[in-house]
Amino acid sequence: MRVEVILSPDEVGHHDLCGKTCVVMDVFRFSTTVLTALEAGMERFFPVNDVAEAQRMKNENPKYLLAGERNAVKIPGFDFGNSPLEHYGKSYTGGELVCSTTNGTKAVQAAQGAAQVVLASLRSAQAVAAFLERSGRDVVFLPAGLEGKFSLEDTWCAGLIASLLAVREWDDGAKAARLLYEHTPVDALVDSAHGRRLQALGLWDDLRFCLECSVSPGVVIWEPQTGWGALVRER
Repeated sequence: MRVEVILSPDEVGHHDLCGKTCVVMDVFRFSTTVLTALEAGMERFFPVNDVAEAQRMKNENPKYLLAGERNAVKIPGFDFGNSPLEHYGKSYTGGELVCSTTNGTKAVQAAQGAAQVVLASLRSAQAVAAFLERSGRDVVFLPAGLEGKFSLEDTWCAGLIASLLAVREWDDGAKAARLLYEHTPVDALVDSAHGRRLQALGLWDDLRFCLECSVSPGVVIWEPQTGWGALVRER
């Protein structure tokens, strides 16, 4: 298995995703929140880039639930923001989320050229690694980053998951992510640029929740052909 890590989301155009599994990570907080919502019973989710598109889908199907944020703040008029704690401990009987966030949904859309798209978080790291091992494809990790720039926590997550794989070949980005994971304690991720933004908003409980590693058996898959994503159970 060959593993690549894209260190900045703006560099995705320099990587060939064809025939590979692309793993998208937005630890703070989209990929963590989607996982939690689906585990709570939401049926599926549809990521979009802008608010107008989400509202158009809601107008066409009022049963859709809107979820999203801009600069970590809930979008006015949406049903949910982007906090996993809005969903943790809940028990939904279905529901379809249309999501738009500052970083995460854009990264998912950028992965459209891959053979398979997986959303990963620290909470699902071990489950995602087991899923990738069984798939057998080469893997490209796509950290969502922060406004197009490098993200400490997303790259650390890529390094963690890659360290659990039987890797034959590491590109330079993957080597860097592995070193970051090996030499940076998980608690230090709260002081990343995105972590400090959430701290300023008083979202410490979100940060603690997002930084729990390998506590979920869930793997989130997104299908570019339909635009919808859903949950599979790994163990």
